[in-house]
Order: sequence, then structure tokens, then C-alpha cells
Amino acid sequence: MSNELKNDIRFIAVGAAGANVVKMLERKDYKSYYINLAKQDLDLIDSPNKLHISNGEGASKDRNKAKAVLAESVDDVMNTLDNQITEQYIFVVYSLAGGTGSGLGTFLASVIAENPNKKVGLVIILPSMNESLQARINTYEALSEIIEIKNELCSIFILDNNQREDKFSINRSFANLFEAYINVANNTSIRGVIDIAEQKKLLETPGIAMIHKATGTKEDLLSTINEGIYVSLEPNKRVKYIGLSQPDTKDTMDVYQLKNFLDETIRDENKYCCISARITDLFGFDLKITNATRIYVNTLNEDAWKLHISNDLVSYEVPVIDDSINEFYVKDNAKSNSKTIIVKPFNQPFMEINLLFLKKHSN
Repeated sequence: MSNELKNDIRFIAVGAAGANVVKMLERKDYKSYYINLAKQDLDLIDSPNKLHISNGEGASKDRNKAKAVLAESVDDVMNTLDNQITEQYIFVVYSLAGGTGSGLGTFLASVIAENPNKKVGLVIILPSMNESLQARINTYEALSEIIEIKNELCSIFILDNNQREDKFSINRSFANLFEAYINVANNTSIRGVIDIAEQKKLLETPGIAMIHKATGTKEDLLSTINEGIYVSLEPNKRVKYIGLSQPDTKDTMDVYQLKNFLDETIRDENKYCCISARITDLFGFDLKITNATRIYVNTLNEDAWKLHISNDLVSYEVPVIDDSINEFYVKDNAKSNSKTIIVKPFNQPFMEINLLFLKKHSN
């Protein structure tokens, strides 16, 4: 599998919120870099690729303070980045609401973009509506700065913290989606493969960008776009480029759709019950669980989601945290009122879980 494009991408986190996103990407072997005014925040990050801006001890949501601190050492900071950041594709990642990211992120991106050999994009985080007035003011000012330099930049991904209560799940989903996008050109089982040149073209295109993973019909795709992790589309609905890759497989689902379906099953909202679960692998493991009365996605540990399957005698759990590596397939059988879900779990490349659900008869 070629990593040509992946090896030429670097994510630069500016501030603590940006670091939370980049740490998710670093787990997928993307190159990372962390910049902060607060040394104590950097000390919590286990990475050699980090830079504390001298004389900075945090910005406390004060954008002007962050800019003033950077101004004292801007030449040293940029020289350090020039020497250490050699990749062509750079994504600067930061929150619009804070002081450090909001105050420094756009400026750093614009300076890096002055290098004709660099392609610079943004991954920015829109704060939720219940955050402070200062956070909203910072967001407005930061967006105004981005508008001024938008023609110097490539793709801009805007993650919207209003889309989910669990902000970390937004970060995780973006990392999964970006990884899935990068892997499209390496997937030989896909019809109409997007090649690396086309992937680069999409990443280099200026403007707001989104990566989505949808199943089923056109309506499913539109629903995914409208209810995803990004800021909503503008009403004019103008789209410059679309890259579409269609899996040559059964109908697919993601970990969130699986979780929702199982939650509805537990609450008896969809009238399905799991009559059998079978877990097998190539090494001879074969576990059958009949009448699995408890089947759900365990999310107690946000970094270690697990698929739980049990009855009164047997219990089994397997990680399903990384939905860009997991494979989930669903097959509906209208004649028998049944649904089969196949799970090929994260970090278990030779395992397959077959779940058979039967729809209850209506009274």
C-alpha cells in the first residue's frame, strides 16, 4: 500500500483544542507538530515535535496577547518551522474560540503559504453556541482574518462543535474520515478509483471542504452531509469539485449507525431482536451466542469503544473504536423480515462477526 501522499502531509496544532484533533491523526501515523504559548499544555503531549513560543504562558482567550507574544519571537518561530516542516501539504489546526489558536493560527498559515512549495489548508473548530461571549467574538475576528487570506489557502475543513455533544467524537470522526479519504487511492476493491493526482487536486482546491462517508441512496448522502461533523452548507449550494468513490461491496454502515440501530433494538423501537451472533477467525476461533439479549456499543471509554454481545451464559467484547478501519455491512432480507450485520473489527484483521436480527411480528 502506497503512503506517498500521507507521507507528504503534516498537521500543525496551534493551541490545546487543535492538539486534541491532531493527536487523533497522529495515532493514524500522520506527521504532527504542536505549537502553544502554554508550556504546561505542551508538557502533556508525548511528542518530540512541539514548539513553546518563548515568554508565553497561555493566552486566556486573549487573541491580542497571543499575537503580542508571537511578535517578540516571530523570526525564530518561522525559522524553526522552516527547518523542521519539510512536507508539501500543511494543515494548520486550531479552535476559532480560544486565544492561542484563534490569535496565531491564521497568521502562521499565511506565512507558511508564502513558500511556493507549500500547499496550506486549515482544520478549524467552530465553538458551540453555549460558549462564552468572548469565544464568539474571537470566532468572528478569526473568521474575518481567514476571509482576507482565503485565496492563499487550499482546503478549509470547519468542524462544528454544535453537531454533537461529545466534541472528542467529532475529532475522532474527522481523523477517521481523513484517513479513509487518503486510503481511497490504495483500495483496489473500489470501482472508479480516485488516484493520487485527483486526491491532491481536491486537497489543493481553495474553499470549504468536507469528507463524508455515506451508505445507500442519494438521500442518505444528503442526510450525511447535513447531519455530519462540519458546519452547514451555504444556501447557494455551490460546489466546485466532488470526488466520489463507490465501494464494490454490500450495503455498508459506520460505527455510529450500528450504535444507533443497537440502541433502538434495546429500547424496542425498531422491533428487531438478535437471535444469534457468531464470531469466527482464520485461526479456528468459533463462538456462537444464541438469543443475544444484550448487544450494544459500549462507549464508557471514549477512546476504546467496544461492541458488547452477551446472553445469560456468555459475554464477548471487541474494539470498534476506529470506524475507518472497521468494516460494517448490512443485508436486509424482506422475505424473512431479517437483517444480517457483518462486523470486521478494528485491529482484528482475520475476525468476522455475523449478527442475525429478526423483526418481531406486529400485534
